[in-house]
Amino acid sequence: MSTEEDQHPRQPSQLSGQMKIVQGQIYNVTSSVLPQTYSEQWKESGDRLIQEGETEVQKAKVDMKVESTIDSVGGKIKSMTGYLTNDQNKQIQGNVEAEKAQWKYKQASSDSPLSIPIPSEEGLKGKLESVQGIILGDQEKQKEGNIRAEKSAWKDGV
Repeated sequence: MSTEEDQHPRQPSQLSGQMKIVQGQIYNVTSSVLPQTYSEQWKESGDRLIQEGETEVQKAKVDMKVESTIDSVGGKIKSMTGYLTNDQNKQIQGNVEAEKAQWKYKQASSDSPLSIPIPSEEGLKGKLESVQGIILGDQEKQKEGNIRAEKSAWKDGV
């Protein structure tokens, strides 16, 4: 007989992985105050939970990197489609989607829970030029800003 979890396996989660790590650390601390007959079993359980948690966090980060890369490409395609069809709203939506994906990717590739993508000076100039194009309703300026920011991202890795 298969269980519900066998039929619908749970996706790896950074939060769940972190909770396992904390639980394992609690087991390890507890093992240090228990009588020796129990302490080794608690220590082994704690070490196992820590390893499972670290593995789950890493798997979740890989999944998030893949998902954010796909989202970024989709946003860039939408932005370019908006430019080509003279639809500035679509171009803006694409920019927003690509930017969200960049933030998500930064979270997946960092060990800090509050990590933010910091563009280079050239990348920031491109983003500001794109925003200026949005505000002024100038699709060409917006496109040029997008291209400038994208070139910088490829060069600088952000």
